[in-house]
Amino acid sequence: MQIAQRKIKILKAVVEAYIKNGEPVGSKLLCNALDFPVSSATVRNEMAELSDLGFLMQPHTSAGRIPSQQGYRLYVNSLMDKKTLSGDTKALIYDKLVRAGDDPEKLLTAAAKIAAELTHSAVIAAAPSSEEARIHKLRFVQTGLKTGMAVLITSGGLIKTALFKCDYVITPDIIRVFESMFNRSMEGVPIRRITPAFVQTLAVEMGELALLVPSVLAAVMTACREVGDSRIVVEGRTNLIDLGTGDNQKELLKFIHDDDALETLAESIKHSENIAIGTDTGFEELHANSVISCKYSTETSVSGSIAAIVPMRTDYAYDAAVLEYTAQCVSGLLKALLMID
Repeated sequence: MQIAQRKIKILKAVVEAYIKNGEPVGSKLLCNALDFPVSSATVRNEMAELSDLGFLMQPHTSAGRIPSQQGYRLYVNSLMDKKTLSGDTKALIYDKLVRAGDDPEKLLTAAAKIAAELTHSAVIAAAPSSEEARIHKLRFVQTGLKTGMAVLITSGGLIKTALFKCDYVITPDIIRVFESMFNRSMEGVPIRRITPAFVQTLAVEMGELALLVPSVLAAVMTACREVGDSRIVVEGRTNLIDLGTGDNQKELLKFIHDDDALETLAESIKHSENIAIGTDTGFEELHANSVISCKYSTETSVSGSIAAIVPMRTDYAYDAAVLEYTAQCVSGLLKALLMID
């Protein structure tokens, strides 16, 4: 649909004025916001036509206009100016994240917390699913004379551990043998392929050495199985108390406390737009809200996502900038942690 340039400018001004003030926008206010001379009557006519096209709504007969879902969508897709965060805001985000940079799971929690604080929304940080995760590295740590711990580090930065016990005394040389043997066979293998059948094949390939590591193999299997458990962090749930409107507030609060629903949302983000508005989110409970998301990665493939549930009337440019920079920092810190170039 081709829309005249004057209408485009008026629509952009309406959306930005409504985002800023939260009040229906009238023609007089709009005349002062536009960068070209135009009469109040002309603006009223243009706004009426934008309403007929479905981009604006009029809450009451005597009120000004507010954006519709369609209007927000056009604004986000084509009219919104990209916002750059201030140096202070960037420093705040990085400082919060770098403090948790030595633990991928703590890093996700820190990312969700700072993003929720800055966007005043509920934020979901999701680790990659086991369908995407690969074994990045296996480490082994001696915990006792005959006991040790298998430490699995995934390509997405998750760390899972499992204990094992041997029938012989474990030495540093044996630990080095474990690491060399297991990483040679398992590094880069998708987590989903680590099945009992895979482990049996691996044991055959190890030959007589397999007789010395049955408990170690079992520990590695256990660690891989735990990666299959969904991993999401949710922060800022209380920010949504005031975001529900009318009949959807109860549904919204129920949704944000339903872990299964949030996991489904996190999964859907992988295949959706970076900004989903209202019914575009695919969730009836979010019909009066929007979901802004950014993906982070540690390799060439996507590893996980950070998403904010916001009111439909929100500063999309600012919120998107916060999530984008947060995801960028998470990617960098995970790569440093995993020593991925």
